[in-house]
Amino acid sequence: MTDCDTRDLPQLQATVRVPEHVLMRQVGEEMVMLNLAQENYYGLNDVGARLMQLAETGATLGQIVEQLLAEFDAGREQIENDVRRIAADLIAAGLLEQGPAV
Repeated sequence: MTDCDTRDLPQLQATVRVPEHVLMRQVGEEMVMLNLAQENYYGLNDVGARLMQLAETGATLGQIVEQLLAEFDAGREQIENDVRRIAADLIAAGLLEQGPAV
């Protein structure tokens, strides 16, 4: 995970989407992704994989947090921080694109 101040992370109102140059496949409990533009493979755990699945719908990070709260046994603050940090890492790797805040 990126070591950065939470103020530098994407806000919960930001929309995210999976760019066309990213292919995703579920392999067991891991999501495997290929960034065709950079020819790099990536793997995500179940939380990161679910974030990517929800990002395919064009959800906001806040909507993703709400869905993950219903699916995982963790507190709101932890899930919000994890979602924002994972999203920042995925954006930096070219695996997610951040859209306008709603």
